[in-house]
Amino acid sequence: MIRYVVLFCAFITSVVTAQESEFNKLLEVFNEQNKEIPVDLALKYFDFKSTERANALLTGKVIVKTDNYVILSTIMSCNVGVSCEQSSITSFTPLGDRVNTISFERKIADCSFDDSRMSVFVSNNLLVFKEVREKLDCIGDGKQIGIKMWLEFQPIKEDGTFSKPYTDLKAVERENYIFSHRVFTVEELNGKTEEELAIIKNEIFASHGYMFTKKKWQDYFESKSWYLPSGTDAADKLTAIERKNVELILSLIQ
Repeated sequence: MIRYVVLFCAFITSVVTAQESEFNKLLEVFNEQNKEIPVDLALKYFDFKSTERANALLTGKVIVKTDNYVILSTIMSCNVGVSCEQSSITSFTPLGDRVNTISFERKIADCSFDDSRMSVFVSNNLLVFKEVREKLDCIGDGKQIGIKMWLEFQPIKEDGTFSKPYTDLKAVERENYIFSHRVFTVEELNGKTEEELAIIKNEIFASHGYMFTKKKWQDYFESKSWYLPSGTDAADKLTAIERKNVELILSLIQ
């Protein structure tokens, strides 16, 4: 009986080792960007098959790598009569089992529009994208005649699963918007001055319409297009994430 158990354990170990080895081959391909991913690896890990629209899948980069998951970006140029490049991100377990795939960045344009999605923040629990839609004068001189911008926030769970994304229209104009959407650590803030920390803290309150009593902060935030003062009590409006960041900042500057 013991012999069979040993043989079974040895078999499982060899299977896991082989699986890990093959996934490492894929990761090695990602040492270079814009490199064509071998057909067999593209099919196995990304379900990619060559078509008239896209005949190759290219490497992007390793976006996030933790003990629990790896996120890789892939690029696909498309031929749809306009300038077009799109990329996706896929999360994998350390052994190479696919977890999730979502869109990453894109750039699509012709004479009448310019549609882009750019990555502006990356961490192991949150990705942030800036979405821009421009309407252009196709008949005239091609100048911009309209634009919309917003930020999309993509949370990441501990196992590499992408949670439901959400948007924030006002955040695109704020300098320190990320402190309203992600909890920071002491180590991440250690390099900031007390003045920088004070600005971050007060910006969180200002985003909820807090009316400052100090002229310094009144002048500072009244110069911001997104600032809409509405009252002198904003503490109850703070989200759980904002409260944690404010508490951390206060502990560093007091």
